[in-house]
Amino acid sequence: MKSITEDILDWSEKFLEPKNEYLGYVPVCPYARTARLKKTYRILECTDITQFKDNILKGIELAKDSEIQIVIVGCTDIQYEPEELDSIIDMLNRVYVPQDIYLMGSHPYDEEEDEPVEFLETGEWEPENEFMMVLIQKYDELEKASDNLRKTGYYRHWPKDYYEGTVNKRKSYRRYRHETS
Repeated sequence: MKSITEDILDWSEKFLEPKNEYLGYVPVCPYARTARLKKTYRILECTDITQFKDNILKGIELAKDSEIQIVIVGCTDIQYEPEELDSIIDMLNRVYVPQDIYLMGSHPYDEEEDEPVEFLETGEWEPENEFMMVLIQKYDELEKASDNLRKTGYYRHWPKDYYEGTVNKRKSYRRYRHETS
């Protein structure tokens, strides 16, 4: 069986990086390939929920390193409901966005979108493991990269509620970043 790390790298290579027909033949994540090839990512795995929060905090510290673009924490011990994970991420963002760190959660049982998000359909690819993920990045870098994508028209293919739940949700934390900058 593959490790969480192998699943995440496989997901990047087979799903995030290739050109996606629903996005006008651009990758789901235009930055994933470079991060993978340059190894500017770190993946922290855990199989026990008691390690999950500690790994998130460790990931936050790793993400502050100028050489690291993204840290992903994956946990196979899924004891949180999607709403619980969202609440934890929200509280952490209120604390860490002022420190230029942004967290985004992904839960395997989250069915939040009202509209179908076709570009997120993985087709025949599925991970071997079922796990929660927390993606941790520098807030200002993420905002700048997102603004650059916006200028290219990248988001025009996104369903409105998905855009609201990702990009606008991240933007809603700006007030915390600018209170201390």
